[in-house]
Amino acid sequence: MRQTGTAVYSLGSRSIPLVPLVLFGALLFGLGCSDLLPKRSTGEKLYREHCADCHGLSGDGHTLRYMGNPRADLTDVSWKYGGGDSVAIQETVAQGLVERHPAALQRLDRKQIKEIADWVLKLRGEVSR
Repeated sequence: MRQTGTAVYSLGSRSIPLVPLVLFGALLFGLGCSDLLPKRSTGEKLYREHCADCHGLSGDGHTLRYMGNPRADLTDVSWKYGGGDSVAIQETVAQGLVERHPAALQRLDRKQIKEIADWVLKLRGEVSR
C-alpha cells in the first residue's frame, strides 16, 4: 500500500480514505430520513410513522407483531372493516378498531388521515378517488 499521508480505513486488501467515510457517516446520522429522502410524500411519511410498525413498510402486514394475521395486510382486497376505499380507510384510521388499532383522531387531523389513506391506496396499486 502506498503511503499518501491521508488517514485510511483498511478493509482487508482495500483501503478507504477516512475523510469521505466520516463525512458520509455524519450525513447519515446527522440528518433524519426525511432530509435524506425528501421526495417521500406526506402520506408515506405519516404511514411510516404511525402505521408501518404493524402493517409493514409495504403494507403487506409481514411484521413481527402481526405476521400471520391476514387483517394486517392492507394490500389485499379482503377487508373485514369497510370496503377498503379511501373513505373506509379514513374512518378506520380516525375511529380505530377496538384495542388492536388505536384511533389516530387525537394525534392526526383529517388532512393527515386522508394522506395516509391515499398512501395505502398507492401501496395497493390504486389511486385515491
